[in-house]
Amino acid sequence: MRIRQILLIAFVALGLGLATLVQGMGQPAFSCEYHQEAYEGLVTEQLEAELTGSGLIGRVHGAAPAMAVLTVREPDHFFNHREFSLIPANGEVREALGAIHRHDRICIQGEWLHNPSSQPHLLVKGMEVLETWQGVRGYEHQTQLPEDLLGRDGSLVGVVHAVGTEGDLLVVDYGDGVVPVVVTDPVWTAGLYRGDIVRLNYGVQRIPPRPPHLRLNERADQPLAVLDAIASWHNQPKTLTGKLVKFPQSPQIQFDVYGLAVETLGQQRIFTLVNFEDPEVFGAIRQRLATLWEENEGGAIAGRNYLINPGLTLTATGTINVISPEQANPQILLATPEAIQQ
Repeated sequence: MRIRQILLIAFVALGLGLATLVQGMGQPAFSCEYHQEAYEGLVTEQLEAELTGSGLIGRVHGAAPAMAVLTVREPDHFFNHREFSLIPANGEVREALGAIHRHDRICIQGEWLHNPSSQPHLLVKGMEVLETWQGVRGYEHQTQLPEDLLGRDGSLVGVVHAVGTEGDLLVVDYGDGVVPVVVTDPVWTAGLYRGDIVRLNYGVQRIPPRPPHLRLNERADQPLAVLDAIASWHNQPKTLTGKLVKFPQSPQIQFDVYGLAVETLGQQRIFTLVNFEDPEVFGAIRQRLATLWEENEGGAIAGRNYLINPGLTLTATGTINVISPEQANPQILLATPEAIQQ
């Protein structure tokens, strides 16, 4: 299984190299059109026809050095969506992908790469930015990948960002970087939640070189260990202290969302501050947080996909809510605005 997987990855990488040579440096012109019926059910064949034809349209899920991920949603079904890793076919597209931001609406034209991972990869030959989002700008990544991983003796501690649908791919937040980890035996990823703090043993894959991929070292005594399972926090009363974070209103959320950046075992996790029982109470909580943010706005800086005020520390008391392995952030359920103290 391992040899077959390595050969398949090498074959895909060779295909990428040949495609880059064939395409050259120019982006082919194409006329981008949105056909709603093509996105119904998010059927692979229909999406592939859009990709190779008039263009596949979605919003940027995340963009980091040498890495971009596109979210495509089903019309009128917001929570039904698919994520695609974007691979540039040439230098011009690589530069264009490097300039996009989270929540930007883009249209891409290219090919569907039938790689061995359950995570779909798209070879992008042309791209058009249809709409930009100005919510978070000016952030510069501090973690250098793969350079910061080469001298760590093959072991790191990070936070689970995502797990592939078949468990063969683990994505980990390491520092402020996002690192894909190839997994041969899904037993190691079974039961993981986004937000789990894990220690894993790894090797650096040479193929593909960009974006950097790791592979789980399944020959180690303990390839992966969960140091803190976020699901164990569910329904637990907690008082947490951290820096105030703001997720500005975007096409994905109806209003500004606030949270606390809390450190656990040296790793940062963001807990969003919510109340689902009473809309008026939730409104009052948001207003209190907005007032605190505005009073201290001069100290706010850009985070990876949020704004954070390192000089504003708050304490929140409530019940932790973690109901899904894919939940973007754990939540603190607050009873009143007074549950937040400065």
